[in-house]
Amino acid sequence: MSTSSEKHSISEQLATHYQAMRNIHMRDLFMHDKQRGNIFSRQFSELYIDYSKNLISTETLDLLFNFAKASSVENSIKAMFNGEKINVTENRAVLHTALRSPVDKNLKVDGVDIIKQVHSELEKIKQFVVKVHEGSFKGWTGKTIDTFVNIGIGGSDLGPKMVVDALAEYRHANTRSFFISNVDYQSIAKLQKEINPETTLFIISSKSFSTQETLMNADTLKKWMQKSGCTDINKHFIAVSNNLQATKEFGIDSENVFEIWDWVGGRFSLWSAIGLPIALAIGFDNFKSLLAGAREMDEHFLRTPMEENIPVILALIDYWYSNYFDAHTQTFVPYDESLKFFPDYLSQLFMESNGKSSDLSGCKIDYKTMPIIWGSTGANSQHAFFQLLHQGTQMVPVEFLAPLSKKGESKHHALLLANCFAQAQALMQGEDNTDLHKHFPGNKPSTTILYSELNPKTLGSLLAMYEHRTFVQGLLWQINSFDQWGVELGKKLVVSIHENLISDTTNKEMDSSTKKLVELYKKARQ
Repeated sequence: MSTSSEKHSISEQLATHYQAMRNIHMRDLFMHDKQRGNIFSRQFSELYIDYSKNLISTETLDLLFNFAKASSVENSIKAMFNGEKINVTENRAVLHTALRSPVDKNLKVDGVDIIKQVHSELEKIKQFVVKVHEGSFKGWTGKTIDTFVNIGIGGSDLGPKMVVDALAEYRHANTRSFFISNVDYQSIAKLQKEINPETTLFIISSKSFSTQETLMNADTLKKWMQKSGCTDINKHFIAVSNNLQATKEFGIDSENVFEIWDWVGGRFSLWSAIGLPIALAIGFDNFKSLLAGAREMDEHFLRTPMEENIPVILALIDYWYSNYFDAHTQTFVPYDESLKFFPDYLSQLFMESNGKSSDLSGCKIDYKTMPIIWGSTGANSQHAFFQLLHQGTQMVPVEFLAPLSKKGESKHHALLLANCFAQAQALMQGEDNTDLHKHFPGNKPSTTILYSELNPKTLGSLLAMYEHRTFVQGLLWQINSFDQWGVELGKKLVVSIHENLISDTTNKEMDSSTKKLVELYKKARQ
C-alpha cells in the first residue's frame, strides 16, 4: 500500500472513530478507567504533561500514531537534524537545533561545519556579555552600560522579549531591558523618557538588515543619541545580522556585528545571537542553561519512539481537533505571570509556521490546517473569555501551564493552582442543571502542563517542545512550517502606499478604498 493510499485509509478510520468518540463524555471515560490520569500523561525532566482531559482513547492515539507513520514523521525528524534542506520553498536547511548542539557534534551544511560556527559565535557572545557586565565596555562618556534596548520585530522581538520577562528573577544586578518593535513613534517617545543615553546599549536585530520598521526605529534612536551628544555610535549600537555591508553603512563596525545564518528561521532564532538580549539580561551561564534545556528536549524528540514522544503526541492531538472536531481556535492559558508574553510568542510560532493553504508540492489543499492561536494569563482570563469556553457553542481546546513552586507567599500560589486545576476539571466534567443558563455541558478538552519551577533550563525544554510540536503539525498537514511567504505582499505594498502618504500626489491606480484612506491621512496632516 502506498503512503498516500495508506494515509487515506487511516483518515477514513479516524473519521469513523470520530463518530463514536463525539458521543462519549469525558467524565464517563474517567469513571470507567480510574487510571486514565496516569495512562494519558508523560514526564520529561521537570515537565509533567497531562493530556487525559482530551477526547481521546487508546484507539484514538493508535490510529493517530499510524497516521504519523504514514506521514513519514520519524524520517522527517531525522532529516531535519541531519541538515537536509527540508525548507523546500527556500531550499534551506532548518537547523535551529544546531544552535544548542554540543561542541563535539559534527554537522556540515554545503560543506561548512556549522557546529564550529555556532560555538565560535557563542564564545563571541560570552566575551561581549562579560565585558558589559564587568564594566569594561563603556559608553561614550566613560560610564558603564546598565540598560539594553532590543530593536527588532517578529521573531527578533517576541522570543527574546518573552524569555527576558519570564526569567526576570535571574536578571543581572542593576540592569534593565526594553524591547522596541512597533513603528508607532509613541513607543520611541516613551522609551526616551525612561533611559539614559550615556548608559544604554541598542541591539539592532535583523537578519537582512532591511526590515523597514526595525531600520526606521534604529535610525530614529541613532539620531536621538547623536543629538544627546554621542560621539561614538559603536559604543552604543551593536547588530545581529548577516548583512555586513548594511550594518557598516549604518555605522556599526564589524566587530560589533553578531552573525545569524540563513538556516535559522526568525521565530526559531532566540537560541542564536538573536538571543543576545537574553544573555545580557540574565548572564551567559543562564543563557547556556536555556540552551541545555532545549538540547535535552531535542534528544527526546529525535530518539524517543512516537508512542512516548511528547511533541509528537501533542501535535497529533492538535491535528485530531482541527481536522475531525473542526476546532477553529485553540487557547493557551499560563497560570504564571512570568509567562504573560507566552501566548503572543506561541501565536507567531504556530500561525506563521502552519497558517498555510498549499502543500509541499505547491498544490492547494482542501483540508484544515492551523487553527487560530490566542490566550492570556490566568486567573484574569477566567473573568474574561472563560464564559465562552464553558458555555459557548464553539469547541476551543485549552492548554494550561503552571509552576508547581514559585517564590513568594505560598497562600497566593496555592490559590492560583487551585484555580488552574478547577478550570480544567470544570471544563471536563461540567455540571447538569435544568436551568440552561446554569448548565455546564462539560466535555471541553484541555491539556495541563506543569513544571517544577520556571528556571532557564526548564524554559528551554518547554520552548523546544513547542517548536518540535509545530514541526510535527506541519508534517501531518504536509506543509512547509519554515517559510512565511504570507507576509511578503504587505511588505511590498507598504512601499508604494508610504510614498503616496508622504507625497503631494496620489496614485490614481490605487483602489478606491485605499485611495480614500490615503486622502483622509493627507487631509488630517494639513
